[in-house]
Amino acid sequence: MGFHTKSPDRITQEEEEANIGVENQPRATTSIALDRSQNLKTRNWWICIFVCSGLVVTGRVLSTLLLNFYFIQTGRDTCDDPKQFKGTWLQSFVQNAAFPSIAFIFLLWRSSFSTHRETQSSSSFFGKLFILYLSLGFLSAAYSQLYAIGRTHCVFFFWIFTTQLIFTSIFTAIINKHKFNRWIILSIVLSGVATGITSSDDAYYPCESEGWKMSYGAWCAFFGTVAFSLSLCIMQLGFQKVIPNTESRVSTVMLMQTNASMIATLICLVGLFISSEYKDIKEDFETFKKGKPLYVLSLIGLSLAWHVMSLGLVGLVCLASSIFSNVVNFSATPLANIFVVLAFRFMDDDIEWFKGGALLAGILGFASYVYSLYKATTKQEIASQTELVRV
Repeated sequence: MGFHTKSPDRITQEEEEANIGVENQPRATTSIALDRSQNLKTRNWWICIFVCSGLVVTGRVLSTLLLNFYFIQTGRDTCDDPKQFKGTWLQSFVQNAAFPSIAFIFLLWRSSFSTHRETQSSSSFFGKLFILYLSLGFLSAAYSQLYAIGRTHCVFFFWIFTTQLIFTSIFTAIINKHKFNRWIILSIVLSGVATGITSSDDAYYPCESEGWKMSYGAWCAFFGTVAFSLSLCIMQLGFQKVIPNTESRVSTVMLMQTNASMIATLICLVGLFISSEYKDIKEDFETFKKGKPLYVLSLIGLSLAWHVMSLGLVGLVCLASSIFSNVVNFSATPLANIFVVLAFRFMDDDIEWFKGGALLAGILGFASYVYSLYKATTKQEIASQTELVRV
């Protein structure tokens, strides 16, 4: 078992392979069988799309809540506290450190649903695969650290973060040769608006008076968006050009997430010790307001939540495109912000009208891209049926 469905934007040879050996069968019977097979694949593909989208939204909300909880309980929500600008390497490390959980699920999946097929095993193939995972690992470590610095140093972080959609669009047009239509462009605009107009009520909102730190954080946030956008497009290129189509998509998604996160974790671990930030862990552990057990549990939960979101993002890149993966990520931002207000600002803040407007924009942005996918799959099904009639 394992889904092998592809994005409607990608060219496959499944229809041609399905015709092998059926020339002597009655045409009506063959047509019905192939039509049912195509409908089943399309249905499974849509199910996987919504499951991965649900993972992104769930991980986004939980990681935002737990990160705010961590900042409040360690005292980093105080503007004049020097600790507010510390712990960036720890954040980067935690963001990638839950890869063993994905590896465990991957092993269970492979043992329970063994669908491994013989694939090319040349040295050049493994070399390409190694370069792919290594580049994704370095980029993951880079944007994790850059985002952590930008988030804690720059008050304009979320506005800079919005440019991630622009960079992803540029990179995927150049690297993946992705084609845009009006529905995709509309979804990009709406999801960008959803994040851009969402006010930041986070506990890690930095001080406005820190001049050089503000500039430093802004540049880090900018380059973080570039690194993240590039990583998504390289993922898509890997699924298109490097990883064989015969492999189970579930296995390849989990394997890519595991290997990239493992490399990123090692890099962040080295940075944690070189920067001497590991010395601050003991202080946070001792001074955590809710107690030591909850300190450990909050970091574990935060790491797992980030990996749930990342697994969904990688899955959407595999199933659809890097643009759609980013659109879902951005569409979930207003919902996460509303939960932050309810959980940490319930007595001090209200859910203003523009938060509701941002949530509506996010939903419409997601719906717009889904409609684009629906039109593409429908067009592909009609083309397949027409080709079958000609055979």
